Amino acid sequence: MGKKERYLYLVYIGTTKVAFSKARIRNDGRTEVLALSARLAHGFDRGIVKDLEQASQSLNAAIKDVLETEDRSVLPCRLVVSNVYLKNYTYQSSIYFHSNPHPVTLRDVRAVIAQTRSVATIPLQELIVQAVPQEFLVNDLSGVQNPLGLEAGRLGVTLRLLTFDFSVYHNLLRVFERCDLEITEVIPSVLAAAHCVLTPFEKQSGVILGVVGGRATHFACYRNSVLIETRSIPVGSDCITEVLEKNLNVGHLDAQRLKESFGSANPKTEFQDELIPVPEPASGRKYTIKRTEFESQMKTGLIFFFEEIKKEIGNLQKCYSPLDQIVLTGGGVQLEGFLDVIQDSVPFSVRIGTAQGIVGPQALVSDPAFSGILGGVGFSSKVSEKGLAPSARQNWISRTVEGARNWIFEYL
Repeated sequence: MGKKERYLYLVYIGTTKVAFSKARIRNDGRTEVLALSARLAHGFDRGIVKDLEQASQSLNAAIKDVLETEDRSVLPCRLVVSNVYLKNYTYQSSIYFHSNPHPVTLRDVRAVIAQTRSVATIPLQELIVQAVPQEFLVNDLSGVQNPLGLEAGRLGVTLRLLTFDFSVYHNLLRVFERCDLEITEVIPSVLAAAHCVLTPFEKQSGVILGVVGGRATHFACYRNSVLIETRSIPVGSDCITEVLEKNLNVGHLDAQRLKESFGSANPKTEFQDELIPVPEPASGRKYTIKRTEFESQMKTGLIFFFEEIKKEIGNLQKCYSPLDQIVLTGGGVQLEGFLDVIQDSVPFSVRIGTAQGIVGPQALVSDPAFSGILGGVGFSSKVSEKGLAPSARQNWISRTVEGARNWIFEYL
């Protein structure tokens, strides 16, 4: 009888959309996305539960799209979240082996991380969702990235703790209970995206990742393969939509469609006489305006959008230089001309990031709007991997490989 296939399920709660995905780990070790459904986040407000009944219906609709008629009880799954309530702190602590120095094991690493989490004095209303090791202290040697196998009488760790507002999280749990879901892990979208979008070289040499959503933009900075900062700003591409909604007196969804179909970050001087159809809010009939007028109506939204993103990139550069590479992903980067505007304003390498190493429909894996969702699936499978069982007798080379494998699966 063949081995039973193991599926991975993931929920995404963004600032404008919710999604549910089903994936599996293939025999070659790669993650394959089998199905994904995204819905407008009715009942949520910028990733926060506003109406419990509506929020449950929105998520249930996405789940039914993926699972169809499959029989299921309570389903364990991971959660990727995107909102501005994510905070981060840095804490340190050490454990001592006293008169019994020995090579550091994975158990020792887990022990010092658990201790640091337990002594961290974060506000009572916040919940730790991820603990990311920044560096280890082995005896008096600081800056160690992989302490496994090193002889130590003292082992310390510097942890970056990412936290979430407890009441916000508790309300999300109420939605999941109604949808028969059990959340086993919470992953901030910026960590999920970093997992599948950034290359090892970028993380090593210094990079700023920006995940541009509808109503928030999240940033993560890496240097020497270490996460050194995360930040969020309550600004996303919806600020452009809202300007069009107000200036053209149309509904939000109509404004979104106009932006996606005709919006551009750079004026299209060669098409200034192009006629753009605008729906009337009352009758639903359409009238036309010239592109020149359309671009003037969305100009203030564009200016604010790009100024806020560039300002935050500049702040991160000042605090953590050198970070000479910028990778931008998320649905907000799909605006035509987005990359050109950023490249013209920063003297660094800039690219649009999409998911790498994920198997699935090309239209899905190549879309930056889904990088957080896809990265969450991959991130979850990596950290839950136990590695291969060691053989009964190992030489020093195999022991070293085994230790490195465990380290990578557990923490990277």
